[in-house]
Amino acid sequence: MENGRQKVTRKDVAKEAGVSETIVSYVLNKNRYVKEEKRQRVLEAVEKLQYQPNNIARALHGKGSRQILFIAEELSSGYFSELVSQMSRDVYKQGYMISLCESREEEEFVSQILCRQFDGLFVSTSGVTDRELKLLVKSGIPMVLFLNREIGVELHNAVLVDTGLYEGSRECVKYLAKNGCRKFVYLDKIGKPCDRDIHLKGFLDQIKESGLVFEPEQRISGCEDIKELEERLQLMLEKNPSFDAIVARYDDLAAVALSVARRIGRKVPDDLVVTGFDNDFISNYVSPALTTVEIQKEEVAKSAMEALLTLIQNEKPDKNINFTARLIIRESTKNNVTVQYPHSYKITNRTC
Repeated sequence: MENGRQKVTRKDVAKEAGVSETIVSYVLNKNRYVKEEKRQRVLEAVEKLQYQPNNIARALHGKGSRQILFIAEELSSGYFSELVSQMSRDVYKQGYMISLCESREEEEFVSQILCRQFDGLFVSTSGVTDRELKLLVKSGIPMVLFLNREIGVELHNAVLVDTGLYEGSRECVKYLAKNGCRKFVYLDKIGKPCDRDIHLKGFLDQIKESGLVFEPEQRISGCEDIKELEERLQLMLEKNPSFDAIVARYDDLAAVALSVARRIGRKVPDDLVVTGFDNDFISNYVSPALTTVEIQKEEVAKSAMEALLTLIQNEKPDKNINFTARLIIRESTKNNVTVQYPHSYKITNRTC
């Protein structure tokens, strides 16, 4: 009995449909041809009896759980939710479900993941430590990693997806520098900072290449919440009116910067320019509209999903998948010079 009801088995479905258990298995697993009349009888029996396959039992028998896990460093990010939404639509038709999990700095985090018998993993690399990543790689579970921090781990059979984070960050700084910006503020993500973050690395590398000076105190990081970030940014801008550019890790942080600038009387983009990252929906609805960098989310999601399914099927996909980002220039930055961009980098000017 389960919750006061007799648990329905595959044998019950076979009896109700008047077929063998093997036919029921073929229909449910979608791995063999079954005549349409029999298939319909099985599906009607499943609906009538409200049969639910035991995916954990399937996994223990080596048949796969049909479950995929996405590990992200923060669930509030619109970027990850959009990726998961796109992936879910793609794989649901193939009988898979995707769960979204926020990373945990706990000793048993990896073992908790592995004991749940997921068929495969998507992992935001800034959401796990190198130690955790080594354990996941060693387990042999099919895995696709999103490159958002520098990795010091041998990946073996895992697939690495470069979404264009590093180059996108560099091009943003390059554009601002060629527009005359000299003193930058970097708004880092909320929570524990990651010094090996790829976006931050791109920012710092381009600052150096552009011949600019950037001191550690010009980076606002490690804030517990938006309120703390807002207070620290306001204090910094009031003490240092010479700051002329703010580069934010995400669009929502850039929106906070616009609010702070407005409060202290700094006009954007005349006195101060602000950029975001991700081209989240908010970027086009704040005033002034945000200059931002867009990642090809739909294409990234599709390619990553195809790579993971290939790994699950014990085949070998390309180990590295690379995308270019796209700089979208809007009202929050000056646009009074012509900038030449590499041919491999996509740039779009949009009038809001």
